[in-house]
Amino acid sequence: MAEPSGPWRLDDFESKLHEWGPTVPLPGEVYADIKRWITTRTDRPRGNAVLVDGEENVWQAPVTYLPDLDSGLQRVVCAYRIIEAEHRIVCELFAVLPTSIGAEAGP
Repeated sequence: MAEPSGPWRLDDFESKLHEWGPTVPLPGEVYADIKRWITTRTDRPRGNAVLVDGEENVWQAPVTYLPDLDSGLQRVVCAYRIIEAEHRIVCELFAVLPTSIGAEAGP
């Protein structure tokens, strides 16, 4: 059987974003940044991401920043599992971390 090629299939990104979004005050431009970032995974699933310690093929990537609202600059991150055999990426969660943790955010 040939290896899958082309864009990766994205699963659960929209649903996880909709579940998580109401728990964090997301300005419209931040929400739009997250939506744009999701599309970057189809061509570069490991782009700017690091493996999560202790997890099998779960990656964490910086997505964007939240504006500084008296609690310091915070980074939105996403954790997702890459399923090579199915050429598929499954979102595990979105979260907010202090900027001192993880890689630099970027598109």
